[in-house]
Parts: sequence; C-alpha cells; structure tokens
Amino acid sequence: MSMFDKILIHANDFFEIARRCEFPEGEVTNDNLPLIVPEFVNLAFACELYIKSISQFTNANVKKIHRLDELFYKLSANDKEAVYSLWRITNGNNVDDHYYVRQMFRNNLETITDVFTRFRYAHEWATTTISLEHSFTSEQFVKFSTLSASRPFGSPPVYSGFLKQFAISLKTYAEQLMGKQYNS
Repeated sequence: MSMFDKILIHANDFFEIARRCEFPEGEVTNDNLPLIVPEFVNLAFACELYIKSISQFTNANVKKIHRLDELFYKLSANDKEAVYSLWRITNGNNVDDHYYVRQMFRNNLETITDVFTRFRYAHEWATTTISLEHSFTSEQFVKFSTLSASRPFGSPPVYSGFLKQFAISLKTYAEQLMGKQYNS
C-alpha cells in the first residue's frame, strides 16, 4: 500500500467522523444533538490529510505545513484548479467561474485555514454560540466582516458550509487521483 493510499484512508476516516457529528436527519433529540466542535475539527483535519494525499500523489512538498491555505497553495496549478472546479459544483451549486467567485473561494479558504486549532481550543473563546463566525481571530473578523473595505460591495458573508464543501471537493479529487493510480 502506497503512502498516498494510507493518507487517503485516514482522511476518509476523519471525514466520516465529521459526517457522524452533523445535524441528524429528522427530529433532534437529546440523544442525537449535533457535535459542532468535533465536526469542524475533524473536517479540518480531513482537509489537511486530503491535501497531503494529493501532494503525495503529485510530489508537492508539504510535510511540515498545517495551515489549510498554505497547504492548498503548495499544490500545482492543475490540482488547485481541479479542486476549485469541484467546489463550484459541490452540493449542486453549479456556480459559474468569475473573478468574484474565485475571490470568495480564497476568502473562505483563508477563514477556515486554522479551524483545527481554533476549534480544538473553543473553550478559550466560546461563550454561548459556537460557530465558524464566532471563532474568528480579531484580524479575520476585521478582514471578513460584511462592512470590511477589503471585500467587494454586496459580497455574501463567509459561510461555515465552505469547510464541508471544501472537504468534499478535496475528497472527490483525491479519489479521482486514486482511480488514475490504479488505471495506469
């Protein structure tokens, strides 16, 4: 079994754990409450491992990097474009490719870059609401608040669904690479 395969297996395990922590189908009871912090931490770790599996497949050097944006930007232009294209169609969104959409992708990637660390230590910042938006560092809050001058007028707020969509896109692309590996 190759290192690519090993990393991909572990990434899929963390993705599955995150999926099990989501809001349940149907009625929410005390026995099936969503586990938001574990969901975000495991999704972020799955993203890291998916990118590392892709980098293992393509020989990009990312061994000591943990920030999701830095990891992603170390991938080849073709790999980044493939993931971005998958992200645009995740969950049936079918978003057209425009400058603004690319900027939204970069902004969202930057906001989730350290979710693994921020949510592992949620007890340090959480009061009553635990969400991606409430976990922003002060620098991120200023940059990504809806009144920020650095964002285009009328742009939507950064959304926590990006983390899951990004993970699905990375997972899909890594599995496509795995298919290429075995079909060659």
